[in-house]
Amino acid sequence: MRFKNLKIFLLLLLVFQQMGCEENIFDTSAALEDVFLNAEQLPNLKSLIVYKNNSIIKEKYFHNGDADIEHDVRSVTKSVMSTLIGIAIDKGFIQSEDQTINVFLDPLGVNLDSAKSKIRIRDLLSMSSGFYGNELFSPSEYNNWISAPNQLLYTLNQPLVSQPGQTFYYNSGASHLLSAILTQATGMSSYNFAKQYLFQPLGISDHNWSTDKQGSNNGAAGLRLTPQDMLKIGILYLNGGIYNNTQFVTRSWITKATTAKITTGTVIPFASDYGYLWWNGRAHSRNYFFANGWGGQFIFVVPELSLIVVASNEWSGIPSAIAAEQWYNTLNLIINEIIPIYN
Repeated sequence: MRFKNLKIFLLLLLVFQQMGCEENIFDTSAALEDVFLNAEQLPNLKSLIVYKNNSIIKEKYFHNGDADIEHDVRSVTKSVMSTLIGIAIDKGFIQSEDQTINVFLDPLGVNLDSAKSKIRIRDLLSMSSGFYGNELFSPSEYNNWISAPNQLLYTLNQPLVSQPGQTFYYNSGASHLLSAILTQATGMSSYNFAKQYLFQPLGISDHNWSTDKQGSNNGAAGLRLTPQDMLKIGILYLNGGIYNNTQFVTRSWITKATTAKITTGTVIPFASDYGYLWWNGRAHSRNYFFANGWGGQFIFVVPELSLIVVASNEWSGIPSAIAAEQWYNTLNLIINEIIPIYN
């Protein structure tokens, strides 16, 4: 008799546990629905995708956005550039990120002094090249660089204001040097290299990637991707360089790229450190890394939660103050509204 009662008790306990799980699932879904309702109030938000445990949990497109509409993702381009450098190292085009930049730039007829010749590829990747020009304190610096007659020489002619590898200075011109290095190392434009080794394997269609005045793809911005393209890159990083069961980038590079290399001094909210052209931070007891573009373009990854969030915003023609505000509001939504749902 006691055994029978025990069986009934255990059966009831199992039922109640299952009911509790169902309730949690319902609460998670309802909470996420509330987040998307809040997101809809952001006036220039174009897309929001939440991906967890190998599937899209919810996606929505706003203000004439769509899954397959390409969008200039601004400095998310830098994180793609990091990926391409990693692939070039994996394939043997570049020996390692410890190589100095003069190895690749001297053949272009660039005369670097002894101090600049010591800058390594890793210094460009970690925004610690030492070149003058910090866009986060002087936003006009990007416009000065992009409007120069020669973007490569503009950066290389800037003075060094710190020892390479020592201080974080957010400098798009320094990132652009990586595009020149990649082209010199591979004999291919950055875009053609990306198409062969990254975009086509991931099923990313041909998109425009802007160039400098000498015809080199902009290593800092100007790549156009769809929200679904951005998600594919996020999945590649979440899975340690694997997409659709194929290793496209080594796990070791993914780890290097997304592990903190230098402190940012929290020069922007939510990002205390910087890897190889990926931002790092921690909130709600979880580490995360993200690709980050002006005006609110994000590929946001929380490995411990198997979570990716993709977001894009309209930025063209938007006043700088509004673009900065929508950047903050979108990132705050991801970190303080979406992460807690799954934490």
